[in-house]
Amino acid sequence: MKWSALFGTAVVAVVLTPAIAQQAPGPAPSVTVFTARMQRMAPNMGLPGTVVSRNDSKLASEVEGRVAWVAEVGTAVKQGDVVAKIDSDVIGLQLTSDRANSARLAAQLSYDRGQAERMQKLFAMNAIARSTRDQAVSTRDMDAAALAQAQAAQKRSQYQFDHSQIRAPFPGRVVARLINAGEYAAAGKDIVRLVETDAIEVSTQIPIDSSRFLHEGQTEIVMIQNKPVTGTVRAVVPVGDIASRTLEIRLTLPANSAYVGDAAKVLIPSAQPRNVLAVPRDALILREENTYIFKVDKKNVATRVAVETGAEDGAMVEVKGMVAPGDHVIVRGGERLEQGQKVHPIASS
Repeated sequence: MKWSALFGTAVVAVVLTPAIAQQAPGPAPSVTVFTARMQRMAPNMGLPGTVVSRNDSKLASEVEGRVAWVAEVGTAVKQGDVVAKIDSDVIGLQLTSDRANSARLAAQLSYDRGQAERMQKLFAMNAIARSTRDQAVSTRDMDAAALAQAQAAQKRSQYQFDHSQIRAPFPGRVVARLINAGEYAAAGKDIVRLVETDAIEVSTQIPIDSSRFLHEGQTEIVMIQNKPVTGTVRAVVPVGDIASRTLEIRLTLPANSAYVGDAAKVLIPSAQPRNVLAVPRDALILREENTYIFKVDKKNVATRVAVETGAEDGAMVEVKGMVAPGDHVIVRGGERLEQGQKVHPIASS
């Protein structure tokens, strides 16, 4: 660089030396490792299923009348809670009338019983004719039958009065109002739809040939919203469809693990179990081009290995590739690792 002034010329040389910072490599990241092992598994096939409730009912009215009240959609109810009410004024009037009629006939029967007893005594003393005694006995018996009929009518009215309030037969949620307040409901008219959301299961159809690999009480993996859920086989319905050669199975799911109506994929064994090399599902790194795992060698260097997956059993998955029993595979912390990167392995508990 040159600088000039009025009284002379001077040359100033400026030497710029850039500072190059040398960064020391950071510490090796900690990762959790698992030892690959042989495990007995069966190959699976994924079958579509649907999450359903074990109790899903449309509750109907047992009496007719104007609808006075219906629970709001989404209301959570316990068993025995009221979900709808039918106006009970007319039913109440009928119940009052039937009670009065039963009381009248009970009083009449009490009198005729006494009368029949008196006539029986007089007849035994030959003081009255047989026909007079028989008429008193007949009147008593007719009153007894009339009272029984009136009491039956009273019980029917009481039943209708009690059932003017529609109660939940099981705990659940009101998911639909099938009639609104102010409308007229006939006997048998659907009022609300009640679903027990805590008692859920998956329904799916499986090939009849595969049913021999299943038994009630067996646990299987169900994929719901891309998440694995453990389901227990509740029932293998032993009646197949003639056209499709399939039969239905039901798998019970944990409460709150899915929504009723969710799509599900049920992993069903398609062959007898066999010994395979297995690693935890968390070890798999899914990419568009392939599925990988990272294994750690004796020098704590991570190596990426492409694998193929097979049978599944709970959290364990069969893998095929350059992996052997006893290899340490990374199950946590491998998502951002690079090929050949040094790591600090920690054994999984």
